[in-house]
Amino acid sequence: MRLSRLDRFHRLLAEAPAARELIGRYVAGETLDELVGVLADLRRKGLSAGVDHLLADAADEATAAANERSYLDCLDALAGAGLAAGADLDVAPSALGAPGGDEGLLRARLARICTAAERAGADVTLRMDAGREGREDVVEETLALAGRLREDFPRTGVTLLAGLRRTESDCRALAVDGVRLRLCKGDRGEGRDAFTSRHAVDLSYVRCLTVLMASDAYPMVATHDPRLVEIALDLARRNHRGPGDHEFQMLHGVRPWEQRRLADIGRTMRTGIPFGPDGYARFLRRVADHPSDGALYARSLLGRR
Repeated sequence: MRLSRLDRFHRLLAEAPAARELIGRYVAGETLDELVGVLADLRRKGLSAGVDHLLADAADEATAAANERSYLDCLDALAGAGLAAGADLDVAPSALGAPGGDEGLLRARLARICTAAERAGADVTLRMDAGREGREDVVEETLALAGRLREDFPRTGVTLLAGLRRTESDCRALAVDGVRLRLCKGDRGEGRDAFTSRHAVDLSYVRCLTVLMASDAYPMVATHDPRLVEIALDLARRNHRGPGDHEFQMLHGVRPWEQRRLADIGRTMRTGIPFGPDGYARFLRRVADHPSDGALYARSLLGRR
């Protein structure tokens, strides 16, 4: 994973047959046909799908426009296969707007994607690209983008990171009127607003989850931690939440039996599916850049719950 940060190694790692077989447990593949096949299998198992299109950050407007087309092509493929309804497309604002670029163009691209998703019966959730430093300006910009999109597309979701100190107050401010809020742990960061210990992040997650479950929002509980899953189930019961007003989210290939269990007891269980051209290499790079993800996949490989 560390080697994958180096350009001269990451493609070699991603293209090695053994590495591709290993990564294939977690990535749907590199083509839309492969993605459709994985989503169809999930549907047969009673699981909902979240699509994480692995795209490069937009270094220029040409890349941003190409990435927009990729998101739209993905929605078209899902709609054509009858798999778009109920799916959730994970959209990274950083893939649609170059640093210092025209914010109006970024909003227009997001609006076109949301329009296409709405037409297909799918949802859109914005990723939080705050990174390990927990950059406050990125958090503010992403929350502002989501707020503006919800004016025309009320089902637009946004990701909140329990690893940031501000997130509990963000939950209180945003948890209204069915707003779709995905709660993730996020990596422990080094910025002034980031918690630096795993225990502090866990406690923050529980506080944020308590706020969301008692609110009028639609909580998306994105965690593989068995303790937090049980806490979420308990909070849902205490707040009289039915299966249709909250959901659980886990990554493809991680704790698959637990995902089936949650679906079998009537909970909405959404499996996040990474895919995309050059997807194996991009997946390796993402895991290398996010230590918590690296630990999660390592535990999954060892068969630990």
